[in-house]
Amino acid sequence: MAPGVFRIEPASAGVVHLVMEDPARKLNVLDEAAIASLEDALTTLEAQRGELKGVILRSGKKGSYIAGADITQIGALTELAAIHTLVRRGQSAFQRLATLGVPTVAAIDGVCLGGGLEISLACDSRVAAEEKQTSIGLPETMLGIFPGFGGTTRLPRLIGYRNALDLILSARNLDAKRAEKMGVIAKAAPSAWLIEAAEKRLAEIARRPAGARADRYRPKAALDHALEGNPLGRAFLFRQARASVMARTSGHYPAPLAAIDCLQRCVGLAVEDALVVEAERVSPMVASDVCKNLVRIFFLSEAAKRAEVVPGSPLAPQAVRGMMLAGAGVMGGGIAELASRYGIDVRLRDVRPESLQTGLATVRRVLDERGRKKRTPAREKDGQMAHILPTLELTGMARVDLALEAVVEDLDVKRRVFAEIEVRIRQDALLASNTSSLSIDALADGLRHPERFVGFHFFNPVHKMPLVEVIRGARTGDQALINAVALARKLGKTPVVVKDSPGFLVNRVLMPYLREAMHLLEEGYAVTDIDASMRRFGMPMGPFEVIDEVGLDVGMKVAAVLAKAFPERMQNAPLLEKLVAAGRLGKKNGLGFYRHQGKKRRVDDSVRVLLGLPAARKPQVLDTLAERMVMAMVNETARCVEEGLVSGAGQADLGLIFGAGFPPFRGGPLRHADAVGLAFVVQRLQSLRAEKGPRFEPCALLVAKAAAGERFTALVG
Repeated sequence: MAPGVFRIEPASAGVVHLVMEDPARKLNVLDEAAIASLEDALTTLEAQRGELKGVILRSGKKGSYIAGADITQIGALTELAAIHTLVRRGQSAFQRLATLGVPTVAAIDGVCLGGGLEISLACDSRVAAEEKQTSIGLPETMLGIFPGFGGTTRLPRLIGYRNALDLILSARNLDAKRAEKMGVIAKAAPSAWLIEAAEKRLAEIARRPAGARADRYRPKAALDHALEGNPLGRAFLFRQARASVMARTSGHYPAPLAAIDCLQRCVGLAVEDALVVEAERVSPMVASDVCKNLVRIFFLSEAAKRAEVVPGSPLAPQAVRGMMLAGAGVMGGGIAELASRYGIDVRLRDVRPESLQTGLATVRRVLDERGRKKRTPAREKDGQMAHILPTLELTGMARVDLALEAVVEDLDVKRRVFAEIEVRIRQDALLASNTSSLSIDALADGLRHPERFVGFHFFNPVHKMPLVEVIRGARTGDQALINAVALARKLGKTPVVVKDSPGFLVNRVLMPYLREAMHLLEEGYAVTDIDASMRRFGMPMGPFEVIDEVGLDVGMKVAAVLAKAFPERMQNAPLLEKLVAAGRLGKKNGLGFYRHQGKKRRVDDSVRVLLGLPAARKPQVLDTLAERMVMAMVNETARCVEEGLVSGAGQADLGLIFGAGFPPFRGGPLRHADAVGLAFVVQRLQSLRAEKGPRFEPCALLVAKAAAGERFTALVG
């Protein structure tokens, strides 16, 4: 047996524990070594079969079960034959567990994801710890694959096709109680009594006939019988699942569709035959570029949450337990809700009572929205609200660890706020600005201690957007930067450290993209065609839909800042100025490039008349419109790397995916540039420069890498 991964421990008369405990890892992960160890353990159990009364599968790591398959290995595998061999080996090992011939129960305590759930599904039954750390699910579609170690085969046999489609396609995680209600586990129990619950469950299933020990799906309601029990009902389920996936992904992610196909093809097949189909369908997913791009994003995100902020620095982050937040509008309310969710006491200050009401209403709206989804008890929501103290006064600031302003995007207004705050907070407190475009160095002018000043760029809506840009000014000290990144991580955000520069990273790259969309509009193309071209490329919204969401007035201000900083390739947006002058601010007042009513958005033909544009022309191919906008993004992203605005291509891609919605399946602007070829990118930019002007001049780094035959990112990972 491969030492230290799976071991067999006698428990009581005839009952043994099959224990997974990898000494080389913090979490148990299924890789080739673990599968080899499992195979050896199963050989031992098969030899003892006549003496065994039952087997309990558990983890040797308290509070942590099995986190899934080794994602590093998934990212590295490229040979289809090798992938198929590994998948079949894992399936075979789990099938040996499933056909061991003695009762088996999985005792789940902690994270049970992907392969961790799949090996548990190979057991006859499952119990799980009713604790916060227990998380059960199949997140594989988030990595561009689907459950291939038997999960796609066994799950519908346990909980039905409707529930199996939901879990596999949504990639959501369940706590123990929800897993019990859905039928994934037989019983939820407190962690202290988990093994006792497993032993009890083992005794229960041992009384069943040998062929009926495994838990099975039994439809209860008439609807379940109608959908699960006949071909027409199942066909309806699969058809609805495909429609839902296409509506959400436009077919850019092949794994969910392949999972649906696999489930449908395996209806009525024996487990062994279904496993063959599962392996055939999942192997190409593992080898795909989409999988490799999503795995890379996963590791970039994990590194952003854990990597050293200042390499080699001995400084430790100072905890933020209390903060003062100046500015109680929608953004301030969003930040207050986020901080209070993580137990930080917030003094929410504004000069106007109406603004405080707006901020508190924002907090309550987010709490209620999350509460409906997660069934949060009222006492928990009230407890979170209790962390927020609204005030009109500048009192109590000597006790806070952080003072953060989130007032209007105006340099003079923000400076006046800092003048009031800095003299009232402790000298070791962090001072910060939430800004989307203003210079941190300019904001720091006049501060007594600019070394403790740092910038945050939270994205709206705060509770949904995963990214925070942490902006380091020329005078920002190491301690302030370390504290700021630690706070972003504490708040559950992915931080990307950015050097102070107009627009920082995300807005700096977005503006040429949005401005190119307006150039296309000026050339006569329709708003709807321009937006459709980018949705077809994979963006969640088109550029004009984005401007309407953000606000035309906000976009106009950011455009002015960047046009002043980079006049050779970024220009003011006269179209925005005309629309704002006409009172069109976007979704917030119902009129922008579209007309808005609640969540509905419809075309507004009067925009072309208002802007004095001719009748719309139709492009021969939508992709030609998208190419111009994407090339503008790629070029500006490369410039940001060239200037050292971020630490490298990985951070740039991560920031644009999490902050601007660049399609994850394409891996980010620079990963996309590598995929189409840097030589091609440079050639297209040069052609566009000749046709459209100097804004398309390819940056020096792009030209140099293309000439040298280099890439921004590694071929794998």
